[in-house]
Amino acid sequence: MPPTEQILQNTLEHSSSMEIDIYDDKGKAHHMHPKIPSRILSKGKDLREFHYMIHQRQWVLDEQALKEVAIYQNNLNGPIPWEFGRLSELQQVYLWGNQLTGEIPTSLGNWTHLQRLELARNQLSGTVPLEFGKMQQLRWLSLSDNHLVSGSSGLSILKVLTNCSGLEILDLGSNYLTGILPISIGRLSNSLSVLGLYSNEIGGNIPDEIGNLTNLTTVCLDANRFKGTIPSALSKLPNLERLTLDTNNLHGRIPKSFGQSKRLGLLSLSENMLSRQIPDSLGKLPQLRRLYLDHNQLSGKIPASLGRCKTLEMVYLLHNKLTGNMPPEVAGLQNLQFYFNVSGYLLQGSILEMSKMIMVLAIDVSQNNFSGSIPSALASCKGLEYLNLSGNAFEGPIPASLSDLENLKYMDLSCNNLSGTIPVAFKKMKMLQHLNLSSNRLTGEVPKRGAFATLDASEVMKSLGLCGGWINLSPCSHPNHKHPSVSKKVIIPVVVGIAIFIMSLLLVVVSYRSCRHSSVPALNVWPPKISYEELVNATGRFNDENLLGMGSFGSVYKGILKNGKNIAVKVLKLQDEHAHQSFSRECNALKRVRHRNVIKIILACSNLDFKALILAFMSNGSLEKWLYPPEGGICKLNLSDRLRLAMEIAQGMAYLHHYYFVQMIHCDLKPSNVLLGDDMTSYIADFGLSNIIFANSMDSLTSTDALKGSVGYIAPEYGMGGNLTTKGDVYSYGILILELLTRKRPTEDIFGEGMNLQKWIEMHFPNRISDVVDNSLLIDAHESETSIVMECLTQFIQIGLFCTRESPQEQPDMTKIIDILNTIRGAFLGTPKNPQLPIDITPFIDNERNMKMPKKENRGSSSLSTS
Repeated sequence: MPPTEQILQNTLEHSSSMEIDIYDDKGKAHHMHPKIPSRILSKGKDLREFHYMIHQRQWVLDEQALKEVAIYQNNLNGPIPWEFGRLSELQQVYLWGNQLTGEIPTSLGNWTHLQRLELARNQLSGTVPLEFGKMQQLRWLSLSDNHLVSGSSGLSILKVLTNCSGLEILDLGSNYLTGILPISIGRLSNSLSVLGLYSNEIGGNIPDEIGNLTNLTTVCLDANRFKGTIPSALSKLPNLERLTLDTNNLHGRIPKSFGQSKRLGLLSLSENMLSRQIPDSLGKLPQLRRLYLDHNQLSGKIPASLGRCKTLEMVYLLHNKLTGNMPPEVAGLQNLQFYFNVSGYLLQGSILEMSKMIMVLAIDVSQNNFSGSIPSALASCKGLEYLNLSGNAFEGPIPASLSDLENLKYMDLSCNNLSGTIPVAFKKMKMLQHLNLSSNRLTGEVPKRGAFATLDASEVMKSLGLCGGWINLSPCSHPNHKHPSVSKKVIIPVVVGIAIFIMSLLLVVVSYRSCRHSSVPALNVWPPKISYEELVNATGRFNDENLLGMGSFGSVYKGILKNGKNIAVKVLKLQDEHAHQSFSRECNALKRVRHRNVIKIILACSNLDFKALILAFMSNGSLEKWLYPPEGGICKLNLSDRLRLAMEIAQGMAYLHHYYFVQMIHCDLKPSNVLLGDDMTSYIADFGLSNIIFANSMDSLTSTDALKGSVGYIAPEYGMGGNLTTKGDVYSYGILILELLTRKRPTEDIFGEGMNLQKWIEMHFPNRISDVVDNSLLIDAHESETSIVMECLTQFIQIGLFCTRESPQEQPDMTKIIDILNTIRGAFLGTPKNPQLPIDITPFIDNERNMKMPKKENRGSSSLSTS
């Protein structure tokens, strides 16, 4: 008998009442003595024994000694056996984070002594048994993140739970519950402190009776279909600490009575239809840390009283109709640690006071009417990583002091009236990845070294007067030793001055029109053009020897321009009825790209019978060719390479989803559409299927007309006619990650009859991932590194599995994926200030939810807790 099995058998044989820990290193089912201990606590990663026992009915049910079962975050699967309900002495049950399926047995209602039941994060379906109303000692019920539905009688479960007089935690979030919130909710236990009904499909008004639950500390009703106004009863709950009502259909004003919620730390009302002014009373909240009011129809001025909320860490006010000056009291909040976003308004005045936000990570005041000079004192915001001042009326020189922002990764100063030269000191900004200075009145030479070595000329070329060795920029003239005649000394400067004045005036007008935000941003700015004859010569008359590849909308050729620059020429098949649309999409999608991991259009050629896009030539081809070299070839990408590539692709996608001038959905992310440059930097390419989303557009894009993407990479909801969203790209990215690690295409023959790439991997995850990952990743590892490599692969795979969850609501966005990869890479490479492997990446996945939810308890599964 194996040692592990012997330990298990001996422990179960001689323990009828003591606490025991069960470990299994292989997940093998064992025939064990059926004596029941009082408590079974699992810390293993792949425990199957308990599941085996309850399925084989080997419990000695008449002993009735079992008090607690805690087998969470394992691989238990199949339905919960009906016989399990006969263990009537159970007091604590933790089965969350498994793969349990089927309906919840009504027999569980026999657990009359049960105090805590956690079945969250499984795949349970059907309705919540009304028999749960018999559990009169129940204090904690967590059924979140399943597939539960309401019955024919609606949310009757809330009615029967009124019998549970000691109920403190109720979490039914992330299911498919429908119906209207009954007024009987006000008769739930007065001990109830946490109510979680988030991410369901519950509609109707929020009843005033919810105000009867005076001990509530956390109320999460977000991501539902609630309508009507926010009941003032919510704002009068004396112990309320966290309230999330975002992503509903609520209208009307924000109740002034929220000023009475002295303990309120998180208030999230974003993505509704709330109007009128932000109430001054919010400034009376001494504990307020996070305020989300974005994507509403709020108007008027930002109340200066918010400046009294000294504990504020994060403020989201973007996409409303706010006007007036930025109150210095708000701009000077010194404890802001994360994000201050007031973009997309008609705000005006100075931002000098923002230099007091010395702890803030991100400032976005883009698309407003702020004026004056950019304060040099912003350099005091030492932790700043993201700075967006674009689309305003800032003037004067760019402060050289901004180069002291050592952590700055993203800076956008475009579409202003800035003048003078680009500070040479910017070269020392080692962390800078994105810099946009276009559409200003800058002059002088563009630096070439340091941070500028990785930037593209398109970032600065719209600024009249700039020169240097960049594409589309004139070389800088240097004084020679010849002395022109007096007439030339006078005439030339006058002529040049007049020309510059006229061009500057035109540029200001064009910049103003292109930079001002509008309901539908202008998309008629085309890339510089090249003639057909030049392309014919560059490609050797489109010789097959220069053919790089063929796609559904055309062919790609290698070419060499007269100046010796290598290019890629994408020629569209005009006989295809979709080719014209694809050409327009790519022009619109790529013409203003400003990211090192997204391909850029250099030139375009368009006439009645020929259309081509000219892109930068990528000497290392596509990621697909590196993953699948010709027969006999070896994949040369090691684990560090694949982590880096995954990070770069995620950064490019995050830019398109969250930081581009409009939101863009790629729709066809896969290895063949990721190109690799000379230094193996990855570039997202092929935007022929891309869709552009306008922030102010009310039109939803659906996939019913044409299924977007490639087979194997298409998000499941697209196949059912669902809306096109960024989460479709997240799903494709997840498949790409899994393919990157396994070198298995999602369309391979082994995936059929209900099986796919992610399900195949899940069958081996986490204990047998060596059976699915690319062998070369394990062969290259030294013996001393094997455990580290396996931990890294486990968590790398977990990212792909998170991204390919069936429900888009359960998938992380690209910014969260970047956070995860940063942590994993840092831990794998042993970078200082990073944790050692293994690490828990689950909090990263639900980070946005966690900003609105309390921290999860270590032992429990609930998305909500009192901690």
